[in-house]
Amino acid sequence: MNKLAKINAVRRREVEAFRDEQIAIHKKKSLPNFGDYPLVKLRKRIADALSKRWGQGHLEPQFELIEREKFGGDVALKLEQLLKNGGPKRFIKEYQPWIVEVLKGEEFSDSIAQVQTKGMYINLTLSDHWFLKSAQTIFDMGSSFGLSDIQANRTIIVDYSSPNVAKVLHAGHIRSTIIGHVLSNLHEACGALVYRINHINDFGGFGFNLEGYRRFKDQFPSTMGNNDRLLEIYRIRRTTERIVAEDLSLNTLSEEEQALLGRYFPNIQDEQGLKTAFAEFVAASDRRFAALEAGVEEEVDLWAAMVKWSLEDFDRFYNALGIHIDFVLGESFYFYAGDALIDECLASGQAVVYTQTLAAQDIQELDLLLALEKMTQSEHDSRVELIRKDIGAVVVPLEDGERYVVRRADGRSIYATRDIGAIALRCELFSPTNITYVVGQEQKVHFSRLFKAAYKIGIAPPDLRLKHLYFGFYIDAQTGKKLSSRDTVSGVNQLLTESFKYFRSRLSDRANQTEAELNHAARQLAVGSLVFNDLKQDMKGSVDIDSTTLENTITGFEKSGGAYMVYSACRARSIMRKYGKEPIPADQIEQFEINEQEAMLLLKLQQIPEKIAASADQANPSLLIRHLLETAMLYNSYYTRAPVITDGVANPARLLITVAVQQSLINSLKLCHVDCPPTI
Repeated sequence: MNKLAKINAVRRREVEAFRDEQIAIHKKKSLPNFGDYPLVKLRKRIADALSKRWGQGHLEPQFELIEREKFGGDVALKLEQLLKNGGPKRFIKEYQPWIVEVLKGEEFSDSIAQVQTKGMYINLTLSDHWFLKSAQTIFDMGSSFGLSDIQANRTIIVDYSSPNVAKVLHAGHIRSTIIGHVLSNLHEACGALVYRINHINDFGGFGFNLEGYRRFKDQFPSTMGNNDRLLEIYRIRRTTERIVAEDLSLNTLSEEEQALLGRYFPNIQDEQGLKTAFAEFVAASDRRFAALEAGVEEEVDLWAAMVKWSLEDFDRFYNALGIHIDFVLGESFYFYAGDALIDECLASGQAVVYTQTLAAQDIQELDLLLALEKMTQSEHDSRVELIRKDIGAVVVPLEDGERYVVRRADGRSIYATRDIGAIALRCELFSPTNITYVVGQEQKVHFSRLFKAAYKIGIAPPDLRLKHLYFGFYIDAQTGKKLSSRDTVSGVNQLLTESFKYFRSRLSDRANQTEAELNHAARQLAVGSLVFNDLKQDMKGSVDIDSTTLENTITGFEKSGGAYMVYSACRARSIMRKYGKEPIPADQIEQFEINEQEAMLLLKLQQIPEKIAASADQANPSLLIRHLLETAMLYNSYYTRAPVITDGVANPARLLITVAVQQSLINSLKLCHVDCPPTI
C-alpha cells in the first residue's frame, strides 16, 4: 500500500469511528414530537374533525394569522380542497355551515372562543385559556422548544465551506460556511442525523505547488512563511499563465509583473524564453502530480505538510466565527474511490473514451441544430470548442448530448473524478438520505451534470436527494459591483476584530459586569451581527457590503437586525432576572385576559417550530430569520405598552408571556449561530 493510500486508510478508520459514535448518540436522543406543539396539534384536531364530518378523504386546513380588531379573529381558516371543489359560492352555501357547526361544538370549547364568517373566510378567535397554556408549554419545554422529530428518519450530509488549499478564503467560502453551518443546525433541530463535511480542494493543481516549492525555494523572500509561499506559487503560476496565453510583450507588463518574472525567472530575456520556461514548469508539475497520485512518499510528505499549513490558516477564520465542522476531508480522500469507479464504468460501458468519431457525431448534430435555427452561432461555436477540448477524455454520456468528463485524456484525475468518488464513498460510509452541497452559483452546471451522472451509473440510489444549494455574491453597496475575493476576505478576521471593538465600546457603560463578561458579550454580538446580516438575505441574491470603511460595514451589520434580536431576547431576560422567581403556572392564574397584541405575539411564538421545520426542509434559513425579526418587533412594541412589573408587583400572565418570548428567541437564535450574552 503506497503512502497516500495508507493516509486514507487511517482517515477512513477515524471517519468510521466518529460515524459510529454519532449514530449511538442520535439513537439516544429524545426530541419533542412535532405534532404535540399547540398550534400544530390544534390544526390536526381541526383537520381530523372536519375530515370525519366531510367523509370524503383527508382535509388539510391552513392557518393564516390575522388582526383580531380588523378581521374579527386570530387566525383565518383556509380549506383549499373544498374551495377547489365548486368554488367560493358552493363553499359558502354547502360547506361553510357544517364547518362552523363543528368548530363551535363542545370538542373545541377548550381552544376556540369564537367563529365568524366573512364571505368565504372562516375566522377563529382562540380562547384565552389556549393562549396562556401555549405560553406555559414554551416555559415547560425550556431549551427544547422549537426542536422536533420531523426529520428523525433522515441522515443528511451537508458539504460546505470547501476552501482551496494553498489559496486564500474568498467571499463564497464565508457565505458557504455560514449558510452550511446554520442549515446543519436546523436539520439537527428537526431530528436528523447530520454530518458536516468541509470538502477541501487538496489535490487539483497540486503538482504546481510541489514543483514550485522546490523550484523557487531559494528565490522566495526570507521573511515569507510557509503558507505565504504557497500563495506566491499560485500567483507565479496564474500571472505567467496569463502572460503566455495572451502572448503579451514583456515590455508591456506592469511593474508588479516584471518584478515577479525578474525574481522567479531571472534568466528570461524574451517572450519565447518565458513560454519555454513556463511549458517546462507545467510539464514538471504534471510529473509531480502523477507521483502524488501514485503515492510516492517524497511527494506525499511534502503535500501533507502543505495541507497542514493551509488548514492552520483557515482555522483562524473558523475559530473567529466559533464554527466547528465534523470532518475536513480533502479531494485526496476520494481519489482512489473515484479512480476505481471510473475503471468499472469503462468496463461496463457506462463511461467511454470520447473519441474523434464520437466528437464528430456530436458536432454534426450541432451543425444540424444551427441550420434549423434552433441554436445561435455563438452557442454552436462554444459547444464545438468544448467538444474538441474533451477529445480523448473519459466521459459519462448524459441525456440531450451532454457528457460529464471524469478523467483527463492523459489519464490524470480531475475534480470530477473525486466528486464521483465522494458520492460513492459517502453512500457507502453514511447511507445518507440527503446530500446538500452549499457551493456558489458558478458551480451550477458542474453539479447538475454530477448528479445526473451519479444517478445514471447507479452510485446514487433513486431515493437519495442530491441538492446544490447555491448563493449570490457579495457586492459593493456603493457601486453594485461584485467584490473581489481579496476585498471581501482581506479582511474577515480584521472585520471581526473591529466589530468586537465596536460592540465592546457600546457596552462600556455597564459597570456591574467584569471585563471578561463584557468581552464575551461583545464577541458574541460581533459574530451574531455578521451571521444574521447574511442569513436574512435572499440566499440566491447578493449581499451588500459597504467597502468604503469598516465602520460603515459594522454599523450596517448592526442595523440588519442581529444585535436588535439579541437585545430583544436580553430585554425579556432582564425582566425575569429582576423578578427573581419562576412565573406562576398557567393553571394557577385565575384572572387574566389575552389582548389582541398578546394573541398575535403568542401565535408568532407557536409558529417557530413550524418555521424551523420549513427552513430545514426548504434549505432556507431566511424563513426563520425573518419570522424572528417580526416576532422581536412585535414584542418590543408590546413591551413598551404593557408593563410586566409595576411597583414590584408582577402581572402573572404577562410574566409568563415574557419568559416564553425569552426562551423562544434564545433557542431560535442559537440555531442561527447567534448567541445571546448571558450578562446583558
